[in-house]
Formats: sequence, C-alpha cells, structure tokens
Amino acid sequence: MDGFMQSIPLDEKVFIGGDLNGHVGVSNDGFERVHGGFGYSNRNEEGESILEFASAYDLVLANTSFRKRESHILTFSSGHNKSQIDFHLTRKIYRKLCRDCKVILGEALTTQHKLVVLDIKLTQRNNMNKRVRDPRIKWWNLKHSKQVEFREKLLKENVWNLDLDANTMWLEMSSCIRRVGSNILGISKGLGPPKKETWWWNEDVQRAIKTKREMYRKIPKCQDEDAYNQYREARKKAKKVVSQAKTNFMEDLYTRLGNRDGEIYIYRLAKLRDKKKQDLSHVRCIKDENQNVLTREEDIKERWGSYFDSLFNDGQVDTIIDENPHQERNVNYTRNIRIVEVKEALKRMKIGKACGPDEIPIEVLKCLGEIGLTWLTKLFNKILKSKRMPMDWRRSTLVPIFKNKGDIQKLLKLPGN
Repeated sequence: MDGFMQSIPLDEKVFIGGDLNGHVGVSNDGFERVHGGFGYSNRNEEGESILEFASAYDLVLANTSFRKRESHILTFSSGHNKSQIDFHLTRKIYRKLCRDCKVILGEALTTQHKLVVLDIKLTQRNNMNKRVRDPRIKWWNLKHSKQVEFREKLLKENVWNLDLDANTMWLEMSSCIRRVGSNILGISKGLGPPKKETWWWNEDVQRAIKTKREMYRKIPKCQDEDAYNQYREARKKAKKVVSQAKTNFMEDLYTRLGNRDGEIYIYRLAKLRDKKKQDLSHVRCIKDENQNVLTREEDIKERWGSYFDSLFNDGQVDTIIDENPHQERNVNYTRNIRIVEVKEALKRMKIGKACGPDEIPIEVLKCLGEIGLTWLTKLFNKILKSKRMPMDWRRSTLVPIFKNKGDIQKLLKLPGN
C-alpha cells in the first residue's frame, strides 16, 4: 500500500475501499485527524496500523465520519462475533465530497461481509454542469401577439409568388421563415434546463415554494420592511419543509432497504445507476448482415444506410429508360393535389412535436392561413410532377431505440432474414 500510494500524484482524487481486517474502535484518541469518532468496539493492533497508514498519507476513514446506528456500522458478522473491518478511505482534502457512508442491510458480498456504500458528489467546473445545446429559435413563443406579428411579417416577404423548382422554392421559404422567426421570437442561448432533484417534491413543498415566490414578488411593490420580513418567514418555512421532505424520503428509503425486499430494491437502484452512466447517444458497435461486429464509424454509417435502403425501397432499383420521343406510348395521368386535401392533412398533424433538421415546426405552417395552404399545395404539386422532393426533406436525425438491455440488433433484422 505504501508503494501504491506513493505512485499516485497528489492532485488526484483517491478513494480506497476494502477489507482491511482491523478494528479502529469507537475512540479516536490520538488520531482525530483521520478518525471521525463514530466507530465500533475497541481498537486492536491491526486497527492501529490502519490509522497510522491513514495519518501518513493524510487520509480519513469515511465510515467513522457519519453517525449511524449499530446495524449500519457493522460490516462483518460470524456467529456471535460482530466487527467493523471493511472501510472506505479518501484524502482529507476531499472529505467534503463524501455525502454518506453506511452498511446496506440484507445485502452481502460474501457469507459474512456486508455491502458498504460510500456516496460521493464529485465537483465539476461550472461550464461542465450546463447541458450545452445548439442555439434554437424560440418557437414556443409563437403565440398570441407574437404569432400575429410573425404572420404579418412573413406575408410581406417576396417568396410567395416564386415559380421555381420544388427544391429552390423550399430553400427560399425555409430560410425566410427562420430569419423572420429569429428576429421576432429570438434565439436561445443553447443551454438546456438545469437538472433538478424531484424525488422529494410533494404537495407541502409545492405550496411552501409557491408562497415564498409570491412574497418575493410583493417586495418591489410594497417597498416596506413588513413585506421583506414576510418573505424571510416564507423562505425559512420553505427551507424547513424541503428539509423535512428530504428527511422523510431518506427514512422511507432506509426502511425499504432494511426489510425483506431490500435486496431486490438495492439491485434496482444499482441497475438504475448503471443505466444513467451509460452513453446511449451514440452507437459504438453494430452487426452486419453476416452477424459480424462493426466498430468503425464509417462502417456503422454504411450499415445503417444499407438497412434503411432495403427497408424503404424493398430491394427495388431505380432505372432510367431511354425512350424514343416519336414513339407513341401509354401515359398514366395523375390529378393535382387539392387545397382541401392539404388543409385536412395539416389539420390532423399534432403540434408540440420536435423540429427536424430544417428547424421549422408544424405550428409555423398552421398559422399561415389560406396563403400558406395555397403555397403548400403548389409545392406538393411540383414535387408530384417532377418526382423530386427538396433536399432538406431527405435529411433526418436517426435515434436508435435500445431494446433488450441496450441491444439494438433486433432493429437490424432485415425482412426475410
């Protein structure tokens, strides 16, 4: 252990956990810097060695830093013998990162040893705590007066009477919509909402927080000391209610861990924690038609492309046939799309859906009125006549849906395979 600790740089965080086979005792005499004073039984020679090792490398025993009942301190039991011999150690400067350390009842690593859990909150830089996203147009503000202003401004643009191909028509219109939307509605900063703890939220907390906010809003209006005192009382009460809600939740959690079903619940918590740390936003590997694992990014993209090509085209290949223009041939005529059909289709589309790569939501097309319906009908008929859709419509964002414990292979099973 001496050689191992000397090989670790001083600026790195160190957390040691294991069976150290020693009794540090309930007293911390002579080792106040490393022993928190909440141990068990009496100290023996091996425990003295553990404390000396911790003092030499400026470590603290996390087990002894939290007041717990006896059942949450004992880590080893064999017959009538009970002791605390499994410990978590960390550098003293990182002691504040340790939130809790206790024995989980009903969970055993071996026959006599209990599971000791250390809760750690690792600090990060401020910019790492923010979920960075690409800046987006604030389409959620497209309501009431903003919607009227957006429609009036857009209808004045010179894009409604353009008689071009479908791709150019859509490019001109989409760029115009984004420009007008960003000017009127604004653009977000690109930061997602902060993550908030909601496991302790209940009706009492909700009422207390609401009252505190109402008192805070009254301060600028009243401009007197009574309003500020009422806000201080409401804030104090809200803080007390939140603290009580957290305490009640944790007591209920410990009760569930301590009963007969505690083992099932701890496995559920461990599984949930493991799932949260997994990176499911990217496909790291995938199987091809011959069940060979592909790990290179280029191979994965090519595999996705071939899969969707077979899925949507059903193996058909587009062919171009040179025909004699002077030769008579049968022609199949297709009627134009009507405005009433576009209106009905637009009516059935739901709002509040995520935008595609073009960043234009369905709310924009719905608020344009009759002139928007006329333009959409003209665009659809051009697409139908030319058999070519805009290039923006060919792009999409692919989100794999993980099934069967993170396995996506069932999504890749081609028809007939």
